[in-house]
Amino acid sequence: DLDAAGAAFDVQAYTEDVARGILPSWTAVAQRRRAQQFTDEQRNWQLLRRGRYLEFNLLYDRGVKFGLDGGRVESIMVSAPPLIAWKYNVVPAEDSEEEKLVKVLQQPREWV
Repeated sequence: DLDAAGAAFDVQAYTEDVARGILPSWTAVAQRRRAQQFTDEQRNWQLLRRGRYLEFNLLYDRGVKFGLDGGRVESIMVSAPPLIAWKYNVVPAEDSEEEKLVKVLQQPREWV
């Protein structure tokens, strides 16, 4: 148990390190990308990916499924993306950036 006294891993220090690092790193990315334009097709793809995220959370995530069986549904749904789209059997266009992403997601690799 990571919270047990004498644990080899300091959860508190790790959490504080992540908290100190996340905003500076995220802010730099957001500043670079905030004026970037996107197409309607790209926006639709984003909404479809968000829909798949919500599908996973509601159907497969053990924590969410447990919460739906007796928790506050509002608390679970508020964590969902505000806008989503869902279509059956979406296949991205051949050689598109979306198809490249799907291939990476279907064949995970060790990054470290």
